[in-house]
Amino acid sequence: MNTWLKACLAGSLLFTPVAFAQSADDDDPYAYPEEEADRAQQKAQKDDDDAYERRRKLVDETDEFREAAEATNDDGFRGMSRLDDPNLGVAVELVGGLLLIDSARGDFSDNKPGLGVRATWEFGRTFFTENATLREGLFADLRWLYGSLSDGTEFIKGDTRLHYFTLAPAWLFQFGDSPFGLFLQAGGGLAYQNTGITVGEEETKVNGLKPVVQYGLGLRGRPALSRNLHLTFRIEAMGLRRGYANDFFLGGSAGVGF
Repeated sequence: MNTWLKACLAGSLLFTPVAFAQSADDDDPYAYPEEEADRAQQKAQKDDDDAYERRRKLVDETDEFREAAEATNDDGFRGMSRLDDPNLGVAVELVGGLLLIDSARGDFSDNKPGLGVRATWEFGRTFFTENATLREGLFADLRWLYGSLSDGTEFIKGDTRLHYFTLAPAWLFQFGDSPFGLFLQAGGGLAYQNTGITVGEEETKVNGLKPVVQYGLGLRGRPALSRNLHLTFRIEAMGLRRGYANDFFLGGSAGVGF
């Protein structure tokens, strides 16, 4: 009988620590009402902060639309065209080709290389912001074109250098929604001619300015490289009327637009 009681007592002692440990793990600390209120307030504050951060990112992404919505024209209409194409409409190109200089010898022309630089301003973007045809179709070129020719003998020789400075607006007929189009152009400027005539070892220089009328046509492309950067290029045929002489330029250009 004593042996049976001892065995029962020993078995109960083995299970008692396990039950006590489980009871201790399952008991949560008592939550006071003040602590529950603080935790609820912290959670609400975190939710508000997350919502604010999401709204701030959304505002940053649509900042341009907000600025455009705040700007109105005289009619109260809110212009949005700048969002579709935010470019300034300014381009710089290097020009190269064949310059056909009116021949003084009675031939059709003296054909020489022509080189230059051109700056383009698409002024239609400034004055006709909501008219797509005028916005994309009107631009103006400020151009410098250079050519030279030389002829004569070892005893008598003439060297002529021509500088054309022209400003010419143009009208672009765009091919649908593509970045390509055909343009017509007319304008004017000045031609500076520097001529040196060498007889033996003596040189006589003659310089002069003449008005120039520029006219012609060509193909213009403006494909996008990024949202704010474009590749610009042209193939063109231009007439340059200086005084009684008719010069022509056949060539092209390439550059970048902003």
